[in-house]
Amino acid sequence: MLGFSLPVVGRQHVRRPQRPKKAGDNSTIRAVGLREACAPVSLLSMSNVGSGVRAAALVILCLSAPLAAAQTVTFELGGFASGAEAPAPSFGVSFDAIKVTGGSVTLELGYAEHARLGVGLSTNWAFGPLGNVIVEGWGALRSDGVGEGRVGARGVLGPVALRLTVVGFGASPAAFRTGALTSTERPLLPGSALGFQVGLTARFNRNLVLEVDPEAYLASGLALRGEARLRLLRSLGENELDFIALAYAPPGLGAANAAIGVGVVLPRGRAPDWSFAALVGVSPGRVAVGGRVAVAEEFGSVRVGLDVAFEPYRLDVPPLRLAATASAPAAASLGGGSWEVSLSGVSDLSSAGGTSYEATLGLVVPFTLPK
Repeated sequence: MLGFSLPVVGRQHVRRPQRPKKAGDNSTIRAVGLREACAPVSLLSMSNVGSGVRAAALVILCLSAPLAAAQTVTFELGGFASGAEAPAPSFGVSFDAIKVTGGSVTLELGYAEHARLGVGLSTNWAFGPLGNVIVEGWGALRSDGVGEGRVGARGVLGPVALRLTVVGFGASPAAFRTGALTSTERPLLPGSALGFQVGLTARFNRNLVLEVDPEAYLASGLALRGEARLRLLRSLGENELDFIALAYAPPGLGAANAAIGVGVVLPRGRAPDWSFAALVGVSPGRVAVGGRVAVAEEFGSVRVGLDVAFEPYRLDVPPLRLAATASAPAAASLGGGSWEVSLSGVSDLSSAGGTSYEATLGLVVPFTLPK
């Protein structure tokens, strides 16, 4: 739909790694006797935490049985820890790009302290001068009643790509999705909040692009956040030079932070791009220097990546964020696809209790739906 595709060195949006797609792979998952095993299961019969975890695992397997025809299925096992607390287990299964009439559906089932269910939908609509508009929705609910929801639309109007999103949430993204610990998609706000996000990308010529992302949130008060990037493509040979500005005012518009910086993107042909940024920011009582690094490399069929951000002036997200990933092909006996490993951590740089970690091992299996 969009007339151009551009790399971003601005606010990091941590997303699930790209799923491999293998044409002609007719792998299937055999679940002989699974329905018989699921029949007597009841979470209400479990009286302790350990048995509750086992029951959640079995329920996830039961619910996955009729959906084994998804385009890709990911099985995940991991753990997380916050502060000095003992690590807790997490596991789940997700079904991506399930083709339905008019679009695709994503389904995620998991457990991390609480059982959780997430459903996403993507479709295309035609809207006059905007042409095809991609409409996406996502909703997730935990067993303790805390949830998140998002509805967004994006399209192109002349030289401007426009994105509008409404979000509502009762906890951080990591409470609902694996791999979202280092996400900066929204600020960390106390309690429940409703947010409005706008994304504007204007391409003035072949080598000049402006991106502006203003946001507003209603929590215990009004909170505002925004980031802008002026991108000069091919300004340093084939490399890209970026100028970055960001600001955030917490609920009540009291103490705020702001920063400016410069970044560079090094395109490497078929190899993954590298990006670096240096910033200077201010927050109440301090001026600090920060930086961002995003690199990835391929060693044969193995790909590794590292994303690090150190921004001690930020009040909206953890100032220190680190995510390391690796992927490698899986054996044909496991259905092909790939193994994916991720390690991530965040810290508020003020106390041990403000540090959290997450580790995940995933197996991504592709499928071919019957025609």
